Amino acid sequence: MAERRMISKSISVSERVNKLQDTFHMLLFTWMVPHADDFGRLFGSPMKVKALVVPMLDKTLKDVEEALSSLQRAGLIQWYEVDGDQFIQIDKFDKHQTGLHKRTKSKFPPPPGNSRKFPEIPLEENRREENRTEEKGTEQNLNRKEKIDAADDPFHFYQNNFGVMNPFLAQDMTEWCKELGDDLVTEAMKRAISQNKRTWAYVTGILKGWESKGIKSIEQANAEQAEFERKRQAPRGGGRPMIEDKLPESVRWQKENIDEPAEPPKTIEDDPELKQMLASLRGKQQNAQTEDSPV
Repeated sequence: MAERRMISKSISVSERVNKLQDTFHMLLFTWMVPHADDFGRLFGSPMKVKALVVPMLDKTLKDVEEALSSLQRAGLIQWYEVDGDQFIQIDKFDKHQTGLHKRTKSKFPPPPGNSRKFPEIPLEENRREENRTEEKGTEQNLNRKEKIDAADDPFHFYQNNFGVMNPFLAQDMTEWCKELGDDLVTEAMKRAISQNKRTWAYVTGILKGWESKGIKSIEQANAEQAEFERKRQAPRGGGRPMIEDKLPESVRWQKENIDEPAEPPKTIEDDPELKQMLASLRGKQQNAQTEDSPV
């Protein structure tokens, strides 16, 4: 995916863009362009769009959802679903980009011919006319759904437990989600938290380890962890006794003599021969002193 995209100056006089009701909707549309792949496609989940495109703006998921619905009504994007996942196709993307002849295959599925488009969010004036009881029930259902999604979505989990997500981190997380799946990415963050390592670098290390071992599910990750713990707790050397004939000589000497008390030092009194020699020497010394003394 390219790091830069072309924004044509014709966007300033585009009727479809200028008819958008909110400046944020215009901004989101232009900022999505550099995040799209070479086919003009990107993730369509409001949570992922917020994390990837506008992570530092003070906008809620509902704001992003309303903006995407507005862009779809204006015909600027196709907002569709494939196998339960949401995606975005930017309209007429090829017309304003260069260097697309090198592209091969998109990582995102194309909009299907019978794509189920997301229900449009009613305009503000229409929402005021809705029945209050029905509106309250719908809001409660959405809140429950958001809580369920938040527990499983790695982007939301990161922002709740690690902090603000920058665009580069969001892109890296997107790649890991495509490689190993959302569940494993979230599981890696949970294990980082359990080790008090709340950094994306630590999480990436876990993910790289799983990738190198071919781990693709939480069950496989748990089995690998259990095997690691089993090996770590096993006695070193398999609990076998030392082989005596292979011990170093110094160790063998210590082993043989460690319990033997040291012999007390010997004196002249313990040796009769030395005792006799000492007495003879003392006698000669006394005789010499007698001869040298004056009369």
